[in-house]
Order: sequence, then C-alpha cells, then structure tokens
Amino acid sequence: MWPMILGFCGKIPVRILVALVALCLLAGGLWGFTQRLEHWREALASAQEEARSAQELAQRQQLVARAWQAHAEHLAEVGASRERELEANQQALAGKRQQLERIINDDQTSKTWADHTVPDGVHQWLRQLTAADHAGDGTATAHTALSDAASAGAGRD
Repeated sequence: MWPMILGFCGKIPVRILVALVALCLLAGGLWGFTQRLEHWREALASAQEEARSAQELAQRQQLVARAWQAHAEHLAEVGASRERELEANQQALAGKRQQLERIINDDQTSKTWADHTVPDGVHQWLRQLTAADHAGDGTATAHTALSDAASAGAGRD
C-alpha cells in the first residue's frame, strides 16, 4: 500500500504536496482554534450567567437587609413609645399615691375611718388566715367565705 501511495505521490510535484500538507495543517489548526473559541464563548456565557445570578442574589439580600432594618427601627420606635407610656403611668401612679396620702392625712373623715377599729368578722377571718399560713405544712391556704354570723358582725361600723 505504501508503495502505491509513494508512487502516486511521486507523480505530483513536491511543491504541490508541501502546499497540500500546509493546507491540511492550517485547516486542522483553524478547526482546533474554532473549537477552542467555542469553548471560550461557552465559558464566557456561563460566567455572565453566574454574574447575573450573583447580582440578583445581592439585590434580594439588600431588600431583605432593608426590610430587617425597617423592622428593627419600628421595634425601636415601639419600645421607645412603651417606655414613654410606662414613665407617664409611673408618674401618674406616684401622683395618685401622693393624692391618697394627702386625703388620708388631711381629710378628717378619712382619718376617722382609717383610725376606726376592724370589725370582729374581719378580725377573726384575718386570724384564721395567719394561723393557716403559719402552719408550715406547705399546703395552699383555702379561703372560705364568711359565715352569716361573721358578716352580721361586720355591719356594725
């Protein structure tokens, strides 16, 4: 087979054979370059898609971060509002306590009532409570309603 190829090539001038070999090598190189170029284009398209996805993710994360920041600011405002309400309520309560102290100390009717003795029924009931609380057995104290006789004694004030 080689002799036939060599015999056939022997009839073709060397310049043409060299040109054909050079053209074949050039075509092979060009084909390899186009394959490499196609690979680079695919890699570039993939990188662009990844960059686009990363940018979309970053935008979503910024939106989430802004939402969390707005939520935190809202919570801070609510907390500050509650603190102001608590302070106002504490001041109002302190004012009411002072007012009550003035009424107890200054008003003669209130002073007379505050100095009044405790009714017998209430006094007995309080004794029962303290006796049950000092038993020390760890059981909860059962509070019972006052009897009719005890409540009749309470109406004496």
